[in-house]
Amino acid sequence: MVDTAGAIHRWQPGRVTVFSVCAYWCDTWKTQVPRLALARNTLRGLPADIQTISTDGRWAEVARNNGGLPLWRDAGAEWSRRVGIDEVPTTLVVDQAGRVVFAFGGIVRSDDVIAAVRGCVAGTVRDSGSVFLTFDDFPPRDGGLALLDALRSVEAKATLFCIASHLEADAKLVKRAAREGHSLQCHSWQHDAVNPELGRCRAAFEHVLGQPFRLYRAPGSEKIVGLPAKLPAVDPYDYTRPGSRELLRRVLSAVRPGCEIQLHAGVSDTIEALPEIVRQLRSRGYRLETL
Repeated sequence: MVDTAGAIHRWQPGRVTVFSVCAYWCDTWKTQVPRLALARNTLRGLPADIQTISTDGRWAEVARNNGGLPLWRDAGAEWSRRVGIDEVPTTLVVDQAGRVVFAFGGIVRSDDVIAAVRGCVAGTVRDSGSVFLTFDDFPPRDGGLALLDALRSVEAKATLFCIASHLEADAKLVKRAAREGHSLQCHSWQHDAVNPELGRCRAAFEHVLGQPFRLYRAPGSEKIVGLPAKLPAVDPYDYTRPGSRELLRRVLSAVRPGCEIQLHAGVSDTIEALPEIVRQLRSRGYRLETL
């Protein structure tokens, strides 16, 4: 890529680099740039660079208002398309070896950029390992088919914690979930943590699925009973309907290797955000597995 003076630049290993791709015809850069400038000032002294990239023709005239950040031009958005960027702004944090360890589509928080860069410098950020997508309240009264369709579209498998009293009425959906490789486990009989009626749950699982459940998560709890050790949990409170963009931010800012991401079936924001959550998890090298 070239800078505003026409000089050619190539990325070199050895330093952490933040790439923030903007289209300067869109005013989102006016919000994005001050956040990046704040991150740069906070990170002074660390072996890290923050680089803005323009995907359109408006770049030279805005360089003087770019918060003092260097500005490169991605002519025709060729590089952006090649690395899979389809939204502006998009921010990537690349570690010293060139691995993407953080990716966010939309206006990124400075705190998230700072944390990702510091993690790279400290050697604490890893770009591989397993994470577990889990969904409580399956099968939901509405949205169960859309959830399975969304998971199938991104070829992702999940662990579905089931309300056992719903299994027989939604047997077709439940059997499809099992057939497509999802793990079906127990979430009580009637969403009641005080009286989960696990005996009735076990009978319902055996009747509909031909086998008992192995794991149980009580409503309102992060703990999964039946695992040899407690997993760290990422709970973005999707049931509060924060919007798909905010949900994406909450998941990606907290995810780490070995964690279970606790979502809920039947939440439209979650279904909308799911493809991008999966895409960005995979871009960091995570493997999506079931429990």
